[in-house]
Amino acid sequence: MTFAFAQNQTVDQLTSLFNAAFSNYIMPLSLTPEVMALKLRRDGTNLSLSPLALDQKEPVGFIFQNLGEWEGKKTAYNSGTGVVTKARGQGLTPKMYEFCLPYLKEYGVEQCLLEVIQENKRAFGIYQGLGFEVIRSFHVFRHNKADLAWHGHSPADVTFQKVYVPDWPLYQSFWEVEPSWHLHTAAIDRTSSDVQIVEAHAQGKCVGYGIIYPLTGAIAQLAVAPAWREKGIGQALLQQLVSLTPSSIVSVINVDAKGERLLRFFKKRKMAELLGQYEMLWPL
Repeated sequence: MTFAFAQNQTVDQLTSLFNAAFSNYIMPLSLTPEVMALKLRRDGTNLSLSPLALDQKEPVGFIFQNLGEWEGKKTAYNSGTGVVTKARGQGLTPKMYEFCLPYLKEYGVEQCLLEVIQENKRAFGIYQGLGFEVIRSFHVFRHNKADLAWHGHSPADVTFQKVYVPDWPLYQSFWEVEPSWHLHTAAIDRTSSDVQIVEAHAQGKCVGYGIIYPLTGAIAQLAVAPAWREKGIGQALLQQLVSLTPSSIVSVINVDAKGERLLRFFKKRKMAELLGQYEMLWPL
């Protein structure tokens, strides 16, 4: 087994490798090249620092590494680790980290960040063994948009409009909890042409907003100003967002377990909850 970086891999090749690794995963995944390209842009993937495990020059394992700032520190975010079935049981994930860590440190990386499915005990144990520690617990939702449950209350004197430049200082004042890496402000900015942003306005000001990736039906962010909650604005925003995607499925990934109000909101829409995730951090 040898190791190299993924900068010479095409999107099609990375898609095939990803799908092969996740075909029999605890939560099977299959991406199209278009969705893979969006994922790489959104996460800020640096293929020159993303290690591959090679079996006779054939890629059989990968880690997608993404560099950026997280809580004021230069961070390498792992947006996906996979090993194809025939290459498992060889400790490739620790070996790929061992291969890439010296290069990450050369770039000044101070910590590594990732998410792992809570029920994936094997992967969780591997990451713990490397030095990762749990810092947050996340909920994940995915549902057929035609089957979402809506209450009958429509907000009065509220209008909705699409915008193309997010007002992050204002939006962040609405947050109950902070988004994870792949849905945070930098991720939205990296994929500004891939998202739709809708604001709710009342009394001449923005009182809520939502962001969706129409290609996938993924709700990236949704928040209402504290003084304007419990008035039907959140549901109306969600309805606006859902109308903007051709996908029959909508998803909400990585809702912080501490966001009790937001969790109640999605559960009231009867959104099915999938396997939860842990956010894990490894100070280097």
